Amino acid sequence: MKKIFYITLIIISLGVISCESNLDLTPTYSLNEKNAIENEIDARAAVNGVYETIVNSDNFSGKLFVSLASKAGFVKWSSADYKMEYSQSNETTSNIPNRWLAYYETLNTANFAISNIHKLTSEQIDLDEKNMLEAEARCLRAFANIFVFWNYGHWWSSDDNNPNGIIFRDKAITIDDIEIGRLNVGESYEKIYEDLDFAIEYLGSFTDNRYVSKEFAKVLKAKIILYRNGYNDGTANLNEALNLINEVLKTSIPGFSMQGDLAKVYEDSWDSEENLFCSYVSDNGDRIYNISYTYSFTMVMTYGNRLPLAWYASRDAGLNFGLAWFEGDPRWDIVTGEARAPIAWDTDSRFTFTKVARLGQYAGQNASPQDLKYNTYFFRYPELYILKAELLARTGASISDAIAPINEMRSKRTNPVLNSINPTTQEGLMDAIFKEYFFETFVENGSEYFASLRFKDSSGKLWMESIKGEPIDENHLCYPIPNVEMQYNKLIEQNTDLQ
Repeated sequence: MKKIFYITLIIISLGVISCESNLDLTPTYSLNEKNAIENEIDARAAVNGVYETIVNSDNFSGKLFVSLASKAGFVKWSSADYKMEYSQSNETTSNIPNRWLAYYETLNTANFAISNIHKLTSEQIDLDEKNMLEAEARCLRAFANIFVFWNYGHWWSSDDNNPNGIIFRDKAITIDDIEIGRLNVGESYEKIYEDLDFAIEYLGSFTDNRYVSKEFAKVLKAKIILYRNGYNDGTANLNEALNLINEVLKTSIPGFSMQGDLAKVYEDSWDSEENLFCSYVSDNGDRIYNISYTYSFTMVMTYGNRLPLAWYASRDAGLNFGLAWFEGDPRWDIVTGEARAPIAWDTDSRFTFTKVARLGQYAGQNASPQDLKYNTYFFRYPELYILKAELLARTGASISDAIAPINEMRSKRTNPVLNSINPTTQEGLMDAIFKEYFFETFVENGSEYFASLRFKDSSGKLWMESIKGEPIDENHLCYPIPNVEMQYNKLIEQNTDLQ
């Protein structure tokens, strides 16, 4: 019984059922050790199974991004995350073990696909198609591993020998190989970059935002490089990251571009051309009980402002910090709004971030036609410009050159109209870039959280420290390795100061 955690993981991930190419048809392929991958059809289905583990879990979606926004201090929706009061002996949020399990379910499924696709012969599959499918699965493995690293490791450390890295597996877990040690920080990055470099070489270019692509692999690698260096005010490989972003920006990619109307972006949801990669599964009611639950229910019922407001309350959509900034930005009236309570007996409305909460669960189900297009925006086109601006700023560009990409992005918006911004100091430049992450990506993909850890206010404090009014405890930027993993995997050490 002591291995029930791993038995559950093995059963879940090897029992994952993948779908046809649009991910919304009847399941056609069950992954298990007896039903091996023998041809291109099997391989495609196995890779689709990896996507299912991502899009059917709120741990890659709203639940995670609420945690990160709370850690940053913009909201207090998750008290344990805001206070960062957790340890192996005090798992104050159930997300700690559940999120770990969700990520390793994805990794287990990806490893099943990768190892079996790699074994296919030229008689079973065309070599180019084999490389492309393996590259797709490896990109998804890198995606899941960086989520593990960002949540459970010292991703920020500039010391490659720091022992608080990831547990890297390249084969599906079996009962016989549960125990495995952790990589150090440097080795963790090497493994993730190896997968992304393979994906950049062999993956096809973007054709559908339901799937990862060469361009997404480039963007993901650039963000990973920037996040680590930005925290340490380092410059290592920032030019590589800038080149990757420029390559995507300079390539004409049918189906991936800026939309003028921001309101239409969120109305279109997964059909918006701004999505490079998103969480689409299918347009059905089941979405609200898995990946969409935080957005469709909790964002409205728990985090929004109940209307009508009490005399002392404000329509802040639950923000703890940043309301004065956001209310002065034209995007505020588009990304927020009123949504009906998500349960039948409560007819009151809430004021919330309707860009992700939409109408709320109840109203969405009862709308005609139904509005259940709950999406996770893993990456949207505007962030390319913000990333480019930051990378230019951190690699010595002039203030005018560094702000230019953001002004280009703002000029492409017609609703709302966004005026150019013209900082005159380096401090003003970095302040403008930081706020642009907040305005454009809040609760969409965690970008505002990572920005709070690399941008500083006028006093030189990290924004996270300034927002919360106290120094951060660096070791608590990550969660403890879950107690169940520590108990039964004797080859790993707990994260520093989280015993």
